[in-house]
Amino acid sequence: MHEIIVCKVCGKRRARRACPAVSGNICALCCGTEREVTLSCPLECEYLREAHRREKPVEIAEGQLANPDVAVSDDFIKSHEELLFFSMYSLVQAALRTPGATDSDVIEALEALIQTHRTLESGLYYETRAQNTLAASVQRLFENSLAEYQKLRAERERLSPVRNSEMLAILVFLHRLGQHNQNGRPRGRMYLDLLQQMMPETGVAERAPSIIL
Repeated sequence: MHEIIVCKVCGKRRARRACPAVSGNICALCCGTEREVTLSCPLECEYLREAHRREKPVEIAEGQLANPDVAVSDDFIKSHEELLFFSMYSLVQAALRTPGATDSDVIEALEALIQTHRTLESGLYYETRAQNTLAASVQRLFENSLAEYQKLRAERERLSPVRNSEMLAILVFLHRLGQHNQNGRPRGRMYLDLLQQMMPETGVAERAPSIIL
């Protein structure tokens, strides 16, 4: 007779699938109810990605969207594609290098960066830091990548730095994308999964001065 493997989460039902979050096997019910709630699911989990494709994001009312005064047109996105893809890649890497970071931490990091760049637009410099420790880590790593990007543009590509207004628009675009693509789970990373899926097949390395690993 075949040995029946019991779910590692509930300890009752028969396990049906491998779960990298618990390094063991769990039942389909626990996978569905505990995913990104009590379980910190890695983005490479096939069941997580399938769930993200089927889940409906939490609805955000138009009045709740942040920074409505910052215009980000389709033409702007097309003309700044390299910067956008590099920012997306660096943001995901910053989150993955911060153990436990979720979509909400990424959103908070973006909010702090947006506030800093908005202050710069007024001619002042005041650095806003995320209060949450995880968000602050994501912010710091992301900022370091963007600073290196600016440096390489100047030294290797002989290009002028990205203007503050352009960086602000990119950050606002990423923030709006995040607001519209969260599933509301305590450990949800639906937005980070989306950013990974949006990466061009040719890779960012061929499209930007450098990849910050």
